[in-house]
Amino acid sequence: MKNTEHKLILVARIFLFVIYFTGIIGISIPSLRGLYVPLTPYTLLISAVILFAFHGSWNFWFAGAIILIALAGFAVEAIGVHTGVVFGEYSYGPVLGLKVAEIPAIIALNWAILIYCSYFLAERISQKVLLKLAITAILMVGMDFLIEPVAIALDMWSWEASAPPLQNYAAWFAISFLFAGLFHIMKVKTLNPLAAYLFLFLVMFFGTLNLTL
Repeated sequence: MKNTEHKLILVARIFLFVIYFTGIIGISIPSLRGLYVPLTPYTLLISAVILFAFHGSWNFWFAGAIILIALAGFAVEAIGVHTGVVFGEYSYGPVLGLKVAEIPAIIALNWAILIYCSYFLAERISQKVLLKLAITAILMVGMDFLIEPVAIALDMWSWEASAPPLQNYAAWFAISFLFAGLFHIMKVKTLNPLAAYLFLFLVMFFGTLNLTL
């Protein structure tokens, strides 16, 4: 049984690597970009399904935390887009698929994925509550710093200014800190053999595209 489990984990890791690596190649080549960029929401959905399928302690509290973070993340984005008071003035393009209230539905899942992976890493760095929440928030801000230039270049979203304001990163830190606090309060344990790998593949994906776009 353990052998089978190890093989499944290895296959899942390889599969995630392949989809992100081929994504880098496809998006980096102008003639293929039009085929690969529209696959972004499907890639996020597949990543979420695989990631959470390997979560080691599914229970009511974990499911509740993921749903709350997804819904709260979507709500914050909706407030942000319609008022500009959260992240600054920005709007979403067509790349991320189906929209609800001008927000791509997949954004809710994106918040859940990123918080989960960041919290997973933070738990392995420190068990001190405030430090753990701060590390989660720092990792989230770092990820957003990598994502922003790529997202803007691919018309996932755009800012009224030419670049995201400092307000955006401050908001990401504060919101991520609160979301990580929710994980802590609801006693979520991020036991997952894929979480660190998915975070690494996302860093590889956006980091490389920052150099090629």
